[in-house]
Amino acid sequence: MPADNIERAVKKGSSTDAQTMEAITYEAYGPGGSALIIEALTESRNRAAQEVKFILSKHGFELATPGSAAWAFKKENHEWKPTMTIPLSEADGQILSALIEELEDNDEVQDVYTNAE
Repeated sequence: MPADNIERAVKKGSSTDAQTMEAITYEAYGPGGSALIIEALTESRNRAAQEVKFILSKHGFELATPGSAAWAFKKENHEWKPTMTIPLSEADGQILSALIEELEDNDEVQDVYTNAE
C-alpha cells in the first residue's frame, strides 16, 4: 500500500471532526477483460460510489456486481492476489495504467488490484 494512502487514511480517521469510516470493496472489469478490485475508505458510501463510478465511466468502464470480479482473486494478508492472470495488449495496458492511476489519486480509494499481467 502506498505511503500516501496510509497517510490520507490516518488523517481522515484522526481529525477532530472525524466521522465513522467505512471500508468498501468495489469490483469492475477493465480493458481486455481484466478484473479490478477497488478498496475504498470513506465516511460517505454514496460519495465514494459516485466518484468511483465517475472515474470508471470516464475510461469507458462501469462497476460490476459484487462477486463478479472477486472470483479471480484470493485475499491473503489483507491483499487481493490474482488466482489467474490475463495478458493485455500494449494499448490495453496503457488504458489500464491510466485508469488505476486516476483511481488511486482519488481520496476515497485506498488500493486497486488487477489480474492483468
